[in-house]
Amino acid sequence: MLRQSISLTPTEARVLAQCSLHYYFLQQAAPPADPTQATLDETIREAIQALHAAGGPARMSLEQCLAEVAHQPAAQPIIERYYRRLSQDWRQMIAGNETLELKISIGGIPVVLHGTVDRLDKTSDGGILAILFRTEPGPPPDADALRQDHGMTMIHALVAANYPTKRPVRLQELWLQLDQNITIELSEDEYRQNLVHLREPIQALARGQVRARPGLHCELCPFKLRGCPVYAHEQNDADDLAAAPPASKINPRQWIFKI
Repeated sequence: MLRQSISLTPTEARVLAQCSLHYYFLQQAAPPADPTQATLDETIREAIQALHAAGGPARMSLEQCLAEVAHQPAAQPIIERYYRRLSQDWRQMIAGNETLELKISIGGIPVVLHGTVDRLDKTSDGGILAILFRTEPGPPPDADALRQDHGMTMIHALVAANYPTKRPVRLQELWLQLDQNITIELSEDEYRQNLVHLREPIQALARGQVRARPGLHCELCPFKLRGCPVYAHEQNDADDLAAAPPASKINPRQWIFKI
């Protein structure tokens, strides 16, 4: 078994837990992004970072802040709402656009976690709130879905390790277009159980294997029609219900590929 460390971002951890073949494709080439959404995301994030860096609403007027997004009308109401929200929350803010790293072991394999948290706030009970901006139009997930999200588990690990005196650790997705937020707090059992789900795919990666498990997530995968042999095979099976699978076929619920 290979002992070199595996590098993971929260997004990669989320993908790896669902399908390590998707993770492998992601390492080779990023899927094409929606250019309109990508431009909006970049504009919003740059304007918010400028506001944070300037010292918040007390040091940067709303007019100055909106000038940062004058070229992007869709971003203006989003930035105005965030500006007013930050006017109330500024004293609780600890850091913005904070890049964190953590070295841990999962299933005996060294893993380097790294990611960027859009905002960190202190809470009234001595804890810390990690806020992640979402610029998509939605719909947002529910709290239960976030509690099972492996990307959020990685954010929890990064924040908890880098701010050891701040407890409890809470996580929030702030959907900027909708002006909605979802906040969760993982229990110790939930945190550990989510890590357990990553053990098998990480150990397989260390052996030079990726494992694909077809499921509902395949419909949302950007690689389903861009070279995925599993999706193509599943579609062919669905088109010929009378066809029996060959004797040598691997169980379609888990395809294993060497890399």
